[in-house]
Amino acid sequence: MKALAYDAVMTPLGWLGLTAARRKLVHGLSGEVLEVGTGTGLALPGYPDTVTSVTAIDVDDEALARARQRRPDARLLSASVESLPFPTASFDAVVSSLVFCSVESPARALAEIFRVLRPGGALRMLEHVRAPSPALAAVQDLLTPAWMRVTGGCRLDRETFSLVEHAGFQVERRVQRLQGVSELIIARRPRD
Repeated sequence: MKALAYDAVMTPLGWLGLTAARRKLVHGLSGEVLEVGTGTGLALPGYPDTVTSVTAIDVDDEALARARQRRPDARLLSASVESLPFPTASFDAVVSSLVFCSVESPARALAEIFRVLRPGGALRMLEHVRAPSPALAAVQDLLTPAWMRVTGGCRLDRETFSLVEHAGFQVERRVQRLQGVSELIIARRPRD
């Protein structure tokens, strides 16, 4: 039931541009891709033909069942981004869309992503984050404790960009939208 409710909330956001943003997020990717926190698989249909395989993980089995309907050829696994069940250097790219707000240990999750990416591999993230405006950030700080209880752990004030930098990724592009509350991050695992 939770997965169905998630889709009901996300559908209008898709009409308002989220679906297009997710398609842009995966545009140009190729090879073997891991999508972390796939949820109900809303981004799965948007992968280009240059992607040879999609592996998607989530901790919610009900959501994964809905994701399977959206991309039957994807390899779907119940797993946490903080403890990825894949060998080192397994993927050409890792994609995250509206996930890191609810990851309990984002530094550990990014270390795991770094580990499973091949040298030179791409990290693509579309996340809502802490606003650069002190006034808006203060509102986010104020709302986050209640918001986390209502949404099952989603933090409005996560500073994802600095976490990506500290994890050792080379950031190639950062695009902030909606007064900095939405952020696209394109980064790479450095070549050895």
